[in-house]
Amino acid sequence: MLKFKYNWIVTLLIVPLLWSCQEDEEVVTPPITDIEVSLVDTTFQIMREWYLWNAEMPNVNPDDFETADALIDALRNPLDKWSYIEEEEAYDNFFNNAQYEGYGFRWGLDEQDQLRIAFTYRDSPFGKLGVDRSWIINKINGKSMSSILANDGVTKEIAESTNTFELIDDQGNIITETLTKATIGINTVLHHQIFDVSGTKVGYLVFNSFLATSIDELKPIFQEFNQAGIDELVLDLRYNGGGRVNVAEYMAANIAGNRASGRNFIEYIFNELQPEQNQDVTFNQPDYPLDLDRLIAITSKSTASASELVINGLAPFMDVVVIGENTHGKPVGSFPFKFGGYAINPISFKIANDNGEGEYFRGFAPDAFVPDDLAHKFGDPLEARLQEALYFIENGLFLNGTARLEPSVAKHQIEWTGFRREIGAY
Repeated sequence: MLKFKYNWIVTLLIVPLLWSCQEDEEVVTPPITDIEVSLVDTTFQIMREWYLWNAEMPNVNPDDFETADALIDALRNPLDKWSYIEEEEAYDNFFNNAQYEGYGFRWGLDEQDQLRIAFTYRDSPFGKLGVDRSWIINKINGKSMSSILANDGVTKEIAESTNTFELIDDQGNIITETLTKATIGINTVLHHQIFDVSGTKVGYLVFNSFLATSIDELKPIFQEFNQAGIDELVLDLRYNGGGRVNVAEYMAANIAGNRASGRNFIEYIFNELQPEQNQDVTFNQPDYPLDLDRLIAITSKSTASASELVINGLAPFMDVVVIGENTHGKPVGSFPFKFGGYAINPISFKIANDNGEGEYFRGFAPDAFVPDDLAHKFGDPLEARLQEALYFIENGLFLNGTARLEPSVAKHQIEWTGFRREIGAY
Protein backbone atom coordinates (compact mmCIF):
# COMPACT_ATOMS: atom_id res chain seq x y z
CA MET A 1 0.00 0.00 0.00
CA LEU A 2 1.30 3.42 -0.88
CA LYS A 3 1.64 5.67 2.12
CA PHE A 4 -0.44 8.85 1.98
CA LYS A 5 1.29 12.20 1.87
CA TYR A 6 -0.08 14.78 4.30
CA ASN A 7 -0.02 17.74 1.97
CA TRP A 8 -3.24 17.34 0.20
CA ILE A 9 -6.49 17.97 1.98
CA VAL A 10 -8.36 18.58 5.35
CA THR A 11 -11.98 19.52 5.26
CA LEU A 12 -14.48 20.66 7.94
CA LEU A 13 -12.27 18.08 7.70
CA ILE A 14 -9.04 16.80 6.45
CA VAL A 15 -7.99 15.38 3.17
CA PRO A 16 -4.51 14.20 2.27
CA LEU A 17 -3.57 12.66 -1.07
CA LEU A 18 -6.02 11.42 -3.67
CA TRP A 19 -6.55 7.71 -3.31
CA SER A 20 -4.19 5.36 -5.08
CA CYS A 21 -3.27 1.74 -4.51
CA GLN A 22 -0.94 -0.87 -5.87
CA GLU A 23 -2.24 -3.05 -8.66
CA ASP A 24 -2.33 -6.16 -6.49
CA GLU A 25 -4.62 -4.53 -3.92
CA GLU A 26 -8.18 -3.71 -4.91
CA VAL A 27 -10.06 -1.44 -2.55
CA VAL A 28 -13.15 -1.01 -4.71
CA THR A 29 -15.34 -3.57 -6.38
CA PRO A 30 -15.18 -3.79 -10.17
CA PRO A 31 -17.81 -1.83 -12.11
CA ILE A 32 -21.17 -3.57 -12.55
CA THR A 33 -24.37 -2.60 -14.29
CA ASP A 34 -26.11 -1.02 -11.27
CA ILE A 35 -23.75 1.79 -10.20
CA GLU A 36 -25.72 2.46 -6.99
CA VAL A 37 -25.34 -1.14 -5.80
CA SER A 38 -21.68 -1.01 -6.75
CA LEU A 39 -21.25 2.22 -4.82
CA VAL A 40 -22.91 0.67 -1.76
CA ASP A 41 -20.62 -2.38 -1.88
CA THR A 42 -17.55 -0.23 -2.42
CA THR A 43 -18.46 2.11 0.44
CA PHE A 44 -19.01 -0.86 2.75
CA GLN A 45 -15.57 -2.29 1.97
CA ILE A 46 -13.90 1.10 2.46
CA MET A 47 -15.67 1.60 5.79
CA ARG A 48 -14.56 -1.84 7.02
CA GLU A 49 -10.91 -1.16 6.18
CA TRP A 50 -10.47 2.59 6.67
CA TYR A 51 -13.17 4.00 8.95
CA LEU A 52 -11.58 5.32 12.14
CA TRP A 53 -14.20 3.55 14.27
CA ASN A 54 -14.35 0.39 12.13
CA ALA A 55 -14.04 -1.90 15.16
CA GLU A 56 -17.21 -0.39 16.62
CA MET A 57 -19.41 -0.53 13.52
CA PRO A 58 -22.70 -2.41 13.80
CA ASN A 59 -23.08 -5.67 11.91
CA VAL A 60 -25.16 -4.86 8.82
CA ASN A 61 -25.78 -6.39 5.41
CA PRO A 62 -24.96 -3.91 2.61
CA ASP A 63 -27.63 -5.54 0.45
CA ASP A 64 -30.23 -4.03 2.78
CA PHE A 65 -29.36 -0.47 1.72
CA GLU A 66 -30.53 1.24 -1.46
CA THR A 67 -27.96 4.04 -1.28
CA ALA A 68 -24.42 4.45 -0.03
CA ASP A 69 -25.51 7.48 1.99
CA ALA A 70 -27.99 5.34 3.89
CA LEU A 71 -25.26 2.77 4.54
CA ILE A 72 -22.89 5.41 5.94
CA ASP A 73 -25.64 6.69 8.22
CA ALA A 74 -26.25 3.16 9.53
CA LEU A 75 -22.53 2.62 10.21
CA ARG A 76 -21.82 6.12 11.54
CA ASN A 77 -20.19 6.39 14.99
CA PRO A 78 -22.00 8.74 17.41
CA LEU A 79 -18.96 11.06 17.31
CA ASP A 80 -19.01 11.25 13.51
CA LYS A 81 -20.86 14.23 12.04
CA TRP A 82 -18.74 14.46 8.91
CA SER A 83 -18.47 11.33 6.75
CA TYR A 84 -20.16 11.91 3.39
CA ILE A 85 -20.26 11.11 -0.33
CA GLU A 86 -20.20 13.78 -3.03
CA GLU A 87 -20.02 13.83 -6.80
CA GLU A 88 -16.36 13.76 -7.78
CA GLU A 89 -16.57 16.73 -10.13
CA ALA A 90 -18.05 19.06 -7.50
CA TYR A 91 -15.59 17.80 -4.91
CA ASP A 92 -12.55 18.41 -7.11
CA ASN A 93 -13.80 21.79 -8.29
CA PHE A 94 -14.03 23.01 -4.72
CA PHE A 95 -10.79 21.68 -3.25
CA ASN A 96 -8.57 21.84 -6.32
CA ASN A 97 -10.00 24.77 -8.28
CA ALA A 98 -11.62 26.82 -5.48
CA GLN A 99 -14.92 26.81 -7.36
CA TYR A 100 -18.53 25.93 -6.65
CA GLU A 101 -21.98 26.64 -8.06
CA GLY A 102 -24.03 29.23 -6.23
CA TYR A 103 -24.59 32.89 -5.47
CA GLY A 104 -21.47 33.58 -3.38
CA PHE A 105 -22.79 34.59 0.03
CA ARG A 106 -23.20 33.45 3.61
CA TRP A 107 -25.81 34.76 6.05
CA GLY A 108 -26.30 35.04 9.78
CA LEU A 109 -28.90 36.43 12.16
CA ASP A 110 -28.27 39.65 14.05
CA GLU A 111 -29.64 40.48 17.51
CA GLN A 112 -32.91 41.70 15.95
CA ASP A 113 -33.29 38.42 14.05
CA GLN A 114 -32.61 40.16 10.75
CA LEU A 115 -30.90 38.02 8.14
CA ARG A 116 -27.61 39.77 7.33
CA ILE A 117 -24.84 39.02 4.88
CA ALA A 118 -21.81 37.58 6.68
CA PHE A 119 -19.54 37.72 3.61
CA THR A 120 -19.58 37.54 -0.17
CA TYR A 121 -17.05 36.31 -2.70
CA ARG A 122 -15.81 38.88 -5.21
CA ASP A 123 -16.28 36.65 -8.27
CA SER A 124 -19.91 35.76 -7.64
CA PRO A 125 -23.40 37.04 -8.50
CA PHE A 126 -23.67 38.69 -5.08
CA GLY A 127 -20.12 40.04 -5.16
CA LYS A 128 -20.53 41.54 -8.63
CA LEU A 129 -23.75 43.21 -7.49
CA GLY A 130 -21.74 44.91 -4.74
CA VAL A 131 -23.40 43.09 -1.85
CA ASP A 132 -21.25 43.30 1.27
CA ARG A 133 -21.15 42.18 4.88
CA SER A 134 -23.86 43.87 6.99
CA TRP A 135 -26.45 44.09 4.17
CA ILE A 136 -29.89 42.67 5.04
CA ILE A 137 -31.66 39.97 3.04
CA ASN A 138 -35.26 41.14 3.38
CA LYS A 139 -37.07 38.73 1.07
CA ILE A 140 -36.39 35.85 -1.30
CA ASN A 141 -38.86 35.21 -4.10
CA GLY A 142 -41.27 37.62 -2.45
CA LYS A 143 -41.33 35.66 0.81
CA SER A 144 -40.26 37.17 4.13
CA MET A 145 -37.20 35.65 5.75
CA SER A 146 -39.17 34.81 8.90
CA SER A 147 -41.56 32.64 6.89
CA ILE A 148 -38.70 30.98 4.98
CA LEU A 149 -36.81 30.15 8.18
CA ALA A 150 -39.96 28.90 9.88
CA ASN A 151 -40.67 26.49 7.04
CA ASP A 152 -38.21 24.82 4.66
CA GLY A 153 -35.21 27.12 5.17
CA VAL A 154 -32.98 29.09 2.81
CA THR A 155 -31.39 26.06 1.13
CA LYS A 156 -34.71 24.74 -0.16
CA GLU A 157 -36.01 28.20 -1.03
CA ILE A 158 -33.12 28.84 -3.41
CA ALA A 159 -32.86 25.31 -4.77
CA GLU A 160 -33.80 26.47 -8.27
CA SER A 161 -31.07 28.03 -10.42
CA THR A 162 -32.71 31.47 -10.55
CA ASN A 163 -34.18 33.39 -7.59
CA THR A 164 -35.20 36.94 -6.73
CA PHE A 165 -33.59 38.66 -3.75
CA GLU A 166 -34.74 41.83 -1.99
CA LEU A 167 -31.74 43.36 -0.20
CA ILE A 168 -31.25 46.39 2.02
CA ASP A 169 -27.78 47.94 1.82
CA ASP A 170 -25.97 49.69 4.66
CA GLN A 171 -27.47 53.03 3.59
CA GLY A 172 -31.02 51.71 3.85
CA ASN A 173 -31.59 51.44 0.10
CA ILE A 174 -33.78 48.57 -1.13
CA ILE A 175 -32.28 46.60 -4.02
CA THR A 176 -34.28 43.89 -5.78
CA GLU A 177 -32.47 41.63 -8.24
CA THR A 178 -33.22 38.35 -9.98
CA LEU A 179 -29.99 36.37 -10.04
CA THR A 180 -28.88 33.06 -11.52
CA LYS A 181 -26.42 30.70 -9.89
CA ALA A 182 -22.96 30.69 -11.46
CA THR A 183 -19.57 29.04 -11.12
CA ILE A 184 -17.83 31.03 -8.40
CA GLY A 185 -14.10 31.49 -8.04
CA ILE A 186 -13.44 31.62 -4.30
CA ASN A 187 -11.14 34.23 -2.80
CA THR A 188 -10.11 32.54 0.44
CA VAL A 189 -8.67 35.78 1.84
CA LEU A 190 -11.70 37.93 2.65
CA HIS A 191 -9.83 40.86 4.20
CA HIS A 192 -6.46 41.91 5.60
CA GLN A 193 -4.89 45.07 7.04
CA ILE A 194 -2.43 46.36 9.63
CA PHE A 195 -3.48 48.36 12.70
CA ASP A 196 -1.36 50.57 14.91
CA VAL A 197 -2.49 49.98 18.48
CA SER A 198 -0.61 52.38 20.75
CA GLY A 199 2.60 51.70 18.85
CA THR A 200 2.00 47.96 18.45
CA LYS A 201 1.70 46.78 14.84
CA VAL A 202 -1.18 44.34 14.56
CA GLY A 203 -1.84 42.27 11.46
CA TYR A 204 -5.44 41.29 10.81
CA LEU A 205 -6.33 38.47 8.40
CA VAL A 206 -9.79 37.08 7.61
CA PHE A 207 -9.24 33.67 6.04
CA ASN A 208 -12.03 31.47 4.77
CA SER A 209 -11.03 27.98 3.49
CA PHE A 210 -7.72 26.17 3.03
CA LEU A 211 -7.82 25.39 -0.71
CA ALA A 212 -5.27 24.63 -3.42
CA THR A 213 -5.26 28.28 -4.49
CA SER A 214 -4.80 29.66 -0.97
CA ILE A 215 -1.01 29.69 -0.65
CA ASP A 216 -0.72 32.03 -3.62
CA GLU A 217 -3.18 34.33 -1.85
CA LEU A 218 -1.35 34.10 1.46
CA LYS A 219 2.20 34.67 0.24
CA PRO A 220 1.94 38.42 -0.48
CA ILE A 221 0.06 38.97 2.78
CA PHE A 222 2.66 37.22 4.92
CA GLN A 223 5.34 39.09 2.98
CA GLU A 224 3.58 42.38 3.81
CA PHE A 225 3.22 41.42 7.48
CA ASN A 226 6.86 40.31 7.61
CA GLN A 227 8.19 43.49 6.02
CA ALA A 228 6.02 45.64 8.30
CA GLY A 229 7.40 43.79 11.32
CA ILE A 230 4.03 43.13 12.91
CA ASP A 231 4.09 42.42 16.65
CA GLU A 232 0.72 40.66 16.88
CA LEU A 233 -1.59 38.75 14.52
CA VAL A 234 -5.37 38.53 14.75
CA LEU A 235 -6.35 35.55 12.60
CA ASP A 236 -10.08 35.60 11.85
CA LEU A 237 -11.29 32.06 11.19
CA ARG A 238 -14.91 32.55 12.22
CA TYR A 239 -16.39 31.08 9.03
CA ASN A 240 -13.51 28.79 8.04
CA GLY A 241 -14.65 25.16 7.80
CA GLY A 242 -11.26 23.71 6.82
CA GLY A 243 -9.46 22.46 3.72
CA ARG A 244 -5.98 21.32 2.81
CA VAL A 245 -3.43 20.35 5.45
CA ASN A 246 -0.47 21.75 3.54
CA VAL A 247 -2.11 25.19 3.52
CA ALA A 248 -2.71 24.98 7.27
CA GLU A 249 0.94 23.98 7.78
CA TYR A 250 2.10 26.84 5.54
CA MET A 251 0.10 29.33 7.55
CA ALA A 252 1.19 27.95 10.91
CA ALA A 253 4.88 27.78 9.88
CA ASN A 254 4.92 31.44 8.89
CA ILE A 255 3.14 32.49 12.09
CA ALA A 256 5.44 30.52 14.40
CA GLY A 257 8.60 31.15 12.39
CA ASN A 258 11.85 29.74 13.72
CA ARG A 259 10.43 28.73 17.10
CA ALA A 260 8.76 25.67 15.50
CA SER A 261 11.55 24.74 13.10
CA GLY A 262 12.04 20.97 12.87
CA ARG A 263 9.14 20.23 15.21
CA ASN A 264 5.90 18.43 14.43
CA PHE A 265 2.90 20.37 13.25
CA ILE A 266 0.56 17.38 13.55
CA GLU A 267 0.50 13.60 13.77
CA TYR A 268 -1.87 11.38 11.79
CA ILE A 269 -3.26 8.36 13.68
CA PHE A 270 -5.21 5.72 11.71
CA ASN A 271 -7.18 2.67 12.84
CA GLU A 272 -5.45 -0.55 13.84
CA LEU A 273 -5.74 -1.99 10.32
CA GLN A 274 -3.70 0.88 8.84
CA PRO A 275 -0.75 1.41 11.23
CA GLU A 276 1.66 1.98 8.34
CA GLN A 277 -0.23 5.18 7.52
CA ASN A 278 0.54 6.79 10.88
CA GLN A 279 2.99 9.62 10.41
CA ASP A 280 4.30 12.92 11.72
CA VAL A 281 4.07 16.14 9.72
CA THR A 282 6.92 18.52 10.50
CA PHE A 283 6.94 22.27 9.96
CA ASN A 284 8.50 23.38 6.70
CA GLN A 285 10.85 26.34 6.48
CA PRO A 286 8.61 29.43 6.34
CA ASP A 287 8.78 31.90 3.47
CA TYR A 288 8.04 34.95 5.62
CA PRO A 289 8.50 34.04 9.29
CA LEU A 290 6.63 36.32 11.68
CA ASP A 291 8.20 34.75 14.80
CA LEU A 292 5.26 35.78 16.95
CA ASP A 293 4.97 35.08 20.67
CA ARG A 294 1.22 34.52 20.48
CA LEU A 295 -1.72 34.22 18.12
CA ILE A 296 -5.15 35.74 18.65
CA ALA A 297 -7.77 33.64 16.85
CA ILE A 298 -11.33 34.77 16.18
CA THR A 299 -13.61 31.75 16.05
CA SER A 300 -17.17 30.47 15.88
CA LYS A 301 -18.95 27.13 15.81
CA SER A 302 -18.11 27.09 12.08
CA THR A 303 -14.34 27.19 12.78
CA ALA A 304 -13.45 23.60 12.00
CA SER A 305 -10.89 21.06 10.93
CA ALA A 306 -7.89 22.76 9.30
CA SER A 307 -8.75 25.94 11.22
CA GLU A 308 -8.69 24.01 14.49
CA LEU A 309 -5.55 22.32 13.24
CA VAL A 310 -3.77 25.70 13.14
CA ILE A 311 -4.90 26.51 16.69
CA ASN A 312 -3.95 23.11 18.10
CA GLY A 313 -0.78 22.80 16.04
CA LEU A 314 0.58 26.15 17.26
CA ALA A 315 -0.42 25.68 20.92
CA PRO A 316 2.84 23.90 21.90
CA PHE A 317 4.91 26.81 20.58
CA MET A 318 3.04 29.97 21.55
CA ASP A 319 0.09 31.33 23.46
CA VAL A 320 -3.15 31.08 21.50
CA VAL A 321 -5.92 33.39 22.66
CA VAL A 322 -9.40 32.52 21.36
CA ILE A 323 -12.11 35.18 20.97
CA GLY A 324 -15.64 34.51 19.75
CA GLU A 325 -17.41 31.19 20.23
CA ASN A 326 -16.54 27.54 20.78
CA THR A 327 -14.99 26.04 17.68
CA HIS A 328 -16.69 23.17 15.85
CA GLY A 329 -14.73 20.31 17.43
CA LYS A 330 -13.29 18.13 14.66
CA PRO A 331 -9.99 16.47 15.63
CA VAL A 332 -10.39 13.87 12.89
CA GLY A 333 -10.09 13.82 9.13
CA SER A 334 -10.85 12.10 5.85
CA PHE A 335 -9.53 11.72 2.33
CA PRO A 336 -11.45 10.90 -0.83
CA PHE A 337 -11.80 7.41 -2.25
CA LYS A 338 -12.74 7.97 -5.90
CA PHE A 339 -15.18 5.53 -7.47
CA GLY A 340 -17.87 5.66 -10.14
CA GLY A 341 -17.85 9.45 -10.34
CA TYR A 342 -18.10 9.88 -6.58
CA ALA A 343 -15.73 10.90 -3.80
CA ILE A 344 -16.34 8.74 -0.74
CA ASN A 345 -15.14 10.47 2.43
CA PRO A 346 -15.32 8.37 5.60
CA ILE A 347 -13.53 9.72 8.66
CA SER A 348 -10.27 7.78 8.54
CA PHE A 349 -7.84 9.24 11.08
CA LYS A 350 -7.48 11.41 14.14
CA ILE A 351 -4.97 14.18 14.68
CA ALA A 352 -2.68 15.27 17.52
CA ASN A 353 -0.16 18.10 17.90
CA ASP A 354 3.53 18.00 18.90
CA ASN A 355 2.53 17.43 22.53
CA GLY A 356 0.24 14.55 21.58
CA GLU A 357 -2.85 16.68 22.28
CA GLY A 358 -6.03 16.02 20.30
CA GLU A 359 -9.52 14.64 21.03
CA TYR A 360 -11.07 18.13 21.04
CA PHE A 361 -14.51 16.92 20.02
CA ARG A 362 -16.10 19.67 22.10
CA GLY A 363 -14.06 22.32 20.29
CA PHE A 364 -11.81 25.00 21.74
CA ALA A 365 -13.59 27.22 24.24
CA PRO A 366 -13.09 30.97 23.82
CA ASP A 367 -11.12 32.95 26.35
CA ALA A 368 -13.68 35.67 25.67
CA PHE A 369 -17.15 34.92 24.31
CA VAL A 370 -18.25 37.61 21.85
CA PRO A 371 -21.28 37.18 19.52
CA ASP A 372 -20.83 37.70 15.79
CA ASP A 373 -21.30 41.37 14.93
CA LEU A 374 -22.92 41.24 11.52
CA ALA A 375 -23.73 44.95 11.51
CA HIS A 376 -20.07 45.93 11.02
CA LYS A 377 -17.74 45.07 8.16
CA PHE A 378 -14.44 43.18 8.40
CA GLY A 379 -11.67 45.52 9.51
CA ASP A 380 -13.99 47.97 11.25
CA PRO A 381 -12.38 48.49 14.69
CA LEU A 382 -15.91 48.70 16.14
CA GLU A 383 -16.78 45.18 14.93
CA ALA A 384 -17.27 43.39 18.25
CA ARG A 385 -14.82 40.49 17.90
CA LEU A 386 -12.07 42.59 16.32
CA GLN A 387 -12.67 45.31 18.91
CA GLU A 388 -12.23 42.72 21.67
CA ALA A 389 -8.96 41.52 20.14
CA LEU A 390 -7.53 45.03 19.74
CA TYR A 391 -8.59 45.98 23.28
CA PHE A 392 -6.92 42.84 24.65
CA ILE A 393 -3.69 43.61 22.80
CA GLU A 394 -3.64 47.16 24.16
CA ASN A 395 -4.75 46.44 27.73
CA GLY A 396 -3.98 42.80 28.46
CA LEU A 397 -7.57 42.08 29.55
CA PHE A 398 -10.99 41.70 28.00
CA LEU A 399 -13.86 44.14 27.58
CA ASN A 400 -16.98 44.08 29.74
CA GLY A 401 -16.23 40.87 31.60
CA THR A 402 -16.56 38.72 28.48
CA ALA A 403 -14.06 36.11 29.62
CA ARG A 404 -15.53 32.60 29.66
CA LEU A 405 -19.16 33.67 29.22
CA GLU A 406 -21.32 30.86 27.91
CA PRO A 407 -22.85 31.47 24.47
CA SER A 408 -26.59 31.50 23.89
CA VAL A 409 -28.07 29.17 21.28
CA ALA A 410 -29.22 30.87 18.10
CA LYS A 411 -32.89 30.51 17.19
CA HIS A 412 -32.08 29.49 13.63
CA GLN A 413 -29.05 27.53 12.48
CA ILE A 414 -27.74 27.26 8.94
CA GLU A 415 -28.98 23.87 7.77
CA TRP A 416 -25.83 22.55 6.06
CA THR A 417 -24.59 18.97 6.16
CA GLY A 418 -22.00 16.90 4.31
CA PHE A 419 -20.22 18.57 1.41
CA ARG A 420 -22.33 21.76 1.63
CA ARG A 421 -20.94 22.27 5.12
CA GLU A 422 -17.48 22.18 3.58
CA ILE A 423 -18.30 25.03 1.22
CA GLY A 424 -19.95 27.11 3.94
CA ALA A 425 -21.72 29.47 1.55
CA TYR A 426 -24.64 29.60 -0.88
